Amino acid sequence: MAHYFTPEEANRVLPEVRKLVSRIVKLKTEIDQVTGKQRNLLVDELGVLISRLEELGVELKDTQSGLADFPAKKFGEPVYLCWKLGEPEVMYWHEITGGFTARKALKPEALKQV
Repeated sequence: MAHYFTPEEANRVLPEVRKLVSRIVKLKTEIDQVTGKQRNLLVDELGVLISRLEELGVELKDTQSGLADFPAKKFGEPVYLCWKLGEPEVMYWHEITGGFTARKALKPEALKQV
């Protein structure tokens, strides 16, 4: 069963998520600029970092902008808490079928862990 984050839980793991996503964004740029063995090593590191995010229960949505989603529930329905590299904390959410453009400001009382 998937873990659902409360806003507080998402913000508690955010320092580690921020560190991982920051490195992933940097790696993505480096990968696009190199070839051969160096590229393979960077791709391997990228895979390890993405796996670590998945172990935390976080879904990386965009390797260039550093967009990540945290599974959550709103009134019992699955949604995503949404965070982008550079934002100070998790402040937005969106429907599962929505995306970055459908983000809404977070009202923590509406997102209860089930």
